[in-house]
Amino acid sequence: MALGGTIRGKRTTLRTPTEDDLAGYNRWMADMRVRHLARVWHEPAMPATWKERLTEQTKNKESVLWSIESEGALIGMVRIQFGWDNRLRAWIDALIIDPAQWRKGLASDAALALHRYLFDYLDMQRINTTLRADNAAACRIAERLGYTEFAHGHEVFYRDGAYVDEIWLMMDRATWDARWSSEREYEPLGSRTLPGAAPRARGKTGD
Repeated sequence: MALGGTIRGKRTTLRTPTEDDLAGYNRWMADMRVRHLARVWHEPAMPATWKERLTEQTKNKESVLWSIESEGALIGMVRIQFGWDNRLRAWIDALIIDPAQWRKGLASDAALALHRYLFDYLDMQRINTTLRADNAAACRIAERLGYTEFAHGHEVFYRDGAYVDEIWLMMDRATWDARWSSEREYEPLGSRTLPGAAPRARGKTGD
């Protein structure tokens, strides 16, 4: 599982990356607005280097990469890494939206679709991520999803003449179940063990 399949939100689709997406990836990683607020996946480089990185990703069994589309156009990318405990935990390494598409609710939609897939389809028990403390939009999305802070790094990043903190966030399965039951595409995995329970539904999210 190095390149993700298809995950559909209401306004966005997470799909398998292609070489045609790499120019967009390269452009975002070079954009100072992105670099100011988020961890980049790979430094700007020659197209051949990006092709090598995509090839490496296809062989990496410990992470998954998706491109994000909206209305048929490439607008972002997301990459997760699997954690410990037999892959019951995951780490969101990068979720980047094209700055031209900011403030349209697309990051929220993609993030919700991703978490629905991770918790309800892959049966993850915990998701972790880190954010720069001054990334207000990402912090709002994380809070809305149900993340809580479990560690705080002081003065981790230096830019624009000042230091910025880093926050470490987590959300567990119980929080997801309590907060987002109305957004489920799949029945909880445990329901299959109950007497008379129907098999878990499968939709297009895990195609």
